[in-house]
Amino acid sequence: MRIDLTRMVKLGLFFCLALTAWKGFMKLPEVYPALEPGRFYQGLVNDGENSLIMKERHFDFNYQTGKALDIRWREMRARGENPPDGDLVNRDRLERAIRKTAAKDSRNADYVDMAEEKLARARRLEAEGWSLGWSLCRPSAPREAGK
Repeated sequence: MRIDLTRMVKLGLFFCLALTAWKGFMKLPEVYPALEPGRFYQGLVNDGENSLIMKERHFDFNYQTGKALDIRWREMRARGENPPDGDLVNRDRLERAIRKTAAKDSRNADYVDMAEEKLARARRLEAEGWSLGWSLCRPSAPREAGK
């Protein structure tokens, strides 16, 4: 029996195509929660948890940076220092940096809130056993309260 290289390549390509089709099929929202609910919901929850962790880290880093700038500014004022306008760190730049971090703090706090909501939605979907279903007209998605 002779091994034909062309047939082997065609067989390999067919196998890769079939595997790609299967993997794509398993990612459909109608299929994935139905056939592998544990992995589907775990993925949603992990994504929500990771988002929350990263948003909290960004918030903490920015908050601590703002505190350090504010402390430095208060120390300079307590010592009566007033750097000249040509310095890299002068009064105007320091005040702008403090205002900028305060603005970032409020934006990052919103991001933390959104990440908490995303995690809560993922946990709710897991608890309800949500699946998109096969209907084209009405998905069986849970409705938000009050909508």
